[in-house]
Amino acid sequence: MLVRDVVSKNVVSASPQDTVRVAVNLMASRNVGSVLVLESGRLVGIFTERDLVRHLHRGGGLEDRLSDVMTRNPITIREDESLWKAAMIMVEHGIRHLPVVDGEGRLVGVISVRDTLRALVASSHVP
Repeated sequence: MLVRDVVSKNVVSASPQDTVRVAVNLMASRNVGSVLVLESGRLVGIFTERDLVRHLHRGGGLEDRLSDVMTRNPITIREDESLWKAAMIMVEHGIRHLPVVDGEGRLVGVISVRDTLRALVASSHVP
């Protein structure tokens, strides 16, 4: 099974100039754990629930810019890679959301650890 078989193309995104509050509202209203940060359509970062917790723990506020708190240059995976490779990347790097790109490096969508696990379990022949 390939990443393209399970990637969510319904991307929740914000700009680097948006505030943490905007990202939190997007995550809550769309029931997702991350927001991809795009600048001129190009992936420049990702803001996750973990980023939010770290930011608040350090005393940051909801009006701070995403550019100041996002994870820059996030790890990505190509859509033609195996789902197992996506799982290994997520485990190795301790991440739960992995942006998916095409062969040209353009954003296709995002895959979560939940998406990955669900698809791998569904394709398994374990009784």
